[in-house]
Amino acid sequence: MESRIGTATEQKSAEDGTRFKSIVTMYEGMKPKDAAKVFDRLEMGVLFEIASQIAPRKMSDILGLMSPEAAERLTVELARRASGDRSMGNSAELPKIEGRPTNR
Repeated sequence: MESRIGTATEQKSAEDGTRFKSIVTMYEGMKPKDAAKVFDRLEMGVLFEIASQIAPRKMSDILGLMSPEAAERLTVELARRASGDRSMGNSAELPKIEGRPTNR
């Protein structure tokens, strides 16, 4: 029973990977300006997954045509994840807590 579940899980993962790769291939086949229009509006989690699998040369063309704000957000996310920081929030934007706790 466990081996059948394991096999089914592996098969589903492989199918999901194939479907996702076809999405990446679709964007690689688009004109960069058309892909950039869509990328400007995608949610960051989805955008990161697609952008990280597109050929770097093709992605640079798309990135250059994205809105500056969206290109900046994507660049920061790519750099953050490349450095091993998988958190979705930006801790640099959080307020700093200073002082010591008071005893009440």
